[in-house]
Amino acid sequence: MPSKYEPLKEYLKSRDKSEQALKLSFDEIERIIGQSLPYTARVDRPWWANTRMSYHAIRWLDAGWKVDKVDLLGTGVIFSRIDGYKVSKTTQVRYENLRRFFQNVPSQQEQLALTFDDLAKIVGGKLPDTAFSDRTWWANTRSSPQGNSWTKAGWKIEDVFLNARIVTFRKKGDNPVKNIPQFIKRLLDSPEHIICPAPRIIAGWIRFCKRTGWYFQAVVLYEKSGFNMSSLTENECADVDEDYAVCKRELNRYKEAVN
Repeated sequence: MPSKYEPLKEYLKSRDKSEQALKLSFDEIERIIGQSLPYTARVDRPWWANTRMSYHAIRWLDAGWKVDKVDLLGTGVIFSRIDGYKVSKTTQVRYENLRRFFQNVPSQQEQLALTFDDLAKIVGGKLPDTAFSDRTWWANTRSSPQGNSWTKAGWKIEDVFLNARIVTFRKKGDNPVKNIPQFIKRLLDSPEHIICPAPRIIAGWIRFCKRTGWYFQAVVLYEKSGFNMSSLTENECADVDEDYAVCKRELNRYKEAVN
């Protein structure tokens, strides 16, 4: 009679060969096996021991995985590849291409939307099947060669649309919807303690403000942040000046309407 943990074995075997670590919640494991885990699995760490003496552990061991960590309070298990498995040289080269791509994105660009086909062209080969069906493949983690490629280059995945086969990436640490209001508040309340972001970040924020109608914020960024355009190219300076002029004009138009 087959073990109820056989589906877990097949699931782990089906993972992309490039994956070195995988986190599954207890609920996810139960969905995979189609049954509930025993009570001891949720309260007793030894239940997850990597031993061939247990009929459940032998399934993940035979699949080439072992339990690395168990978080009973967080209700999660981290599996890792059994020692000795190495990512192939071909896989390393493919994702090195992806890392170089992200490193060469112009510094003023803070968001990217790429289709799965775009990514396949960049890496020089088809994406694995799991990329089309499993969100965990797209995790922002350095434990997988694909995740390491964009996180090491300073980017992170913002969202994955599996049905549309589109991925949006954003530079790590940059969320203008959140960061601009926070910076403006600090700038106006305590300007003596403010640290101004890099000029290209400010330039990008001004462009964002113009597009979203945050005219006041754009003017404050341009006039009061200590914005220095000396490190920007001539075209970048022209773009910033134009964005600022538009926002300033829109603010003045409102003032004229009031008067």
